[in-house]
Amino acid sequence: MNRVLTWCLLLSGEAALAALVGATFWYQDWQYSLPTPRPAALVQPSLGETILLPELAHDSAPRRPLLLHFFNPSCPCSRFNLQHVRELICHFDKRVEVVAVLQARDTEAALAAFEQLNVPCRAIADKEGKLAQRMGVYSTPQAVVLDANSRLYYRGNYNVSRYCTSSETEFARLAVAACLANEKLPSFIEEAAIAQGCTLPANSGVMQEIPAP
Repeated sequence: MNRVLTWCLLLSGEAALAALVGATFWYQDWQYSLPTPRPAALVQPSLGETILLPELAHDSAPRRPLLLHFFNPSCPCSRFNLQHVRELICHFDKRVEVVAVLQARDTEAALAAFEQLNVPCRAIADKEGKLAQRMGVYSTPQAVVLDANSRLYYRGNYNVSRYCTSSETEFARLAVAACLANEKLPSFIEEAAIAQGCTLPANSGVMQEIPAP
């Protein structure tokens, strides 16, 4: 009898643990699928607006389209799509300049953490969040594409899937491809421009940089 009771208790405990794990994953999926709260005072530059970035030396020749990857090492959503970002860098190779713009309170730690991730692109620590503010970005991860003439071509999500597994909604990839072909930005669904992920941390200080590997 005691043996049966012990087995029942073990099975009940395992079932409760499985339910807890399932509920946790469900809550995370639900939480990260919600739109990021939009700051009341947010000002976003319009598509087509020229944005010069002398701190990135992007206004020097030869010019290429620029993909800014807004990333926070402490944001789970930022890590969810890292493999997709690596694939984009490899796919577009030298045709596009990719810069990771790190958002973090401890920017020294953020630079060190990003370097450990072995993402093959240059990274800068946006300590005061000035670049994010200039681009109208208020969530991570987010993609910003500037064309070769420094005009804002795209700002928004990478994918409707947090792991970027939906091939039909690879917004950033499609935007970069169209930009390289000198084509008009594709007509994306509304979800492309609705920021999802982690709000930006409060930052202070000045910009620092680590070079591309």
